[in-house]
Amino acid sequence: MGEVESARVLVTGASQGIGKAIVMRLASRQRFVLAVSRNPPEFLGTSRSQWADRLAWTSLDLSNAAAVEQYAASLGSFPIRALILSAVDYGDGARHGASVTSTSEWQRVIGTNLVGHSVLVSRLLSQLVRTGSGIIIHVSSDVAVTPAAGRSAYGASKAGLHAMLRAVEAEHQPDGLRVYQLIPTFQSVTEGIRRRRPVGFDFSSYADPALVAEVAERLLSTDHSVQGGTYLVRRNGTLDPYPEATGL
Repeated sequence: MGEVESARVLVTGASQGIGKAIVMRLASRQRFVLAVSRNPPEFLGTSRSQWADRLAWTSLDLSNAAAVEQYAASLGSFPIRALILSAVDYGDGARHGASVTSTSEWQRVIGTNLVGHSVLVSRLLSQLVRTGSGIIIHVSSDVAVTPAAGRSAYGASKAGLHAMLRAVEAEHQPDGLRVYQLIPTFQSVTEGIRRRRPVGFDFSSYADPALVAEVAERLLSTDHSVQGGTYLVRRNGTLDPYPEATGL
């Protein structure tokens, strides 16, 4: 059986940050992982031989919807039990108002965070539903549910994906599909965050991305005791349900 044929978990945004932490944690615990990202994961060179039997990486630009379609089609009907969405494009530079957000930034950020992920989810739903216990985990953000001045493109993209996944959850709940949307209540120290902070910035209040990776693994391993829904992730690893309106 080939490596793609035995796949069970697909992770986006595998090259750095939370996505990288999730891939490393799952692969180190004998789960087979399909990892996608624009650029190769930084750990691939040193760990590829160690994880060769349970890690397959593919270059994929989520802002290219046609490429996402092609990638999803290449997986055919292979059994994918879980889809973890952790790829993210925060936008250009420092925070700035909607009036100065360029067309290219709107297209790239929404194309990556919303359109690319939505296409991937929609094309893989049949595989996820077929297992009878499919799981989607979206590493979301507070900007998906609260105002975020200066982050209009990022906020719109995350809110859009949040709403799309709530619709998917409602459509497929009878099929046993569980959709988790995780909103960390803390900042993680990722490579991208480090680049956006000034030299000498104090990261003592930030958390290790491995914390979110541990939560994701726990949700994959749970005996269905944690129902699908939106959860606030606390620094101690606990999950608090986030109340959302279910009707007018």
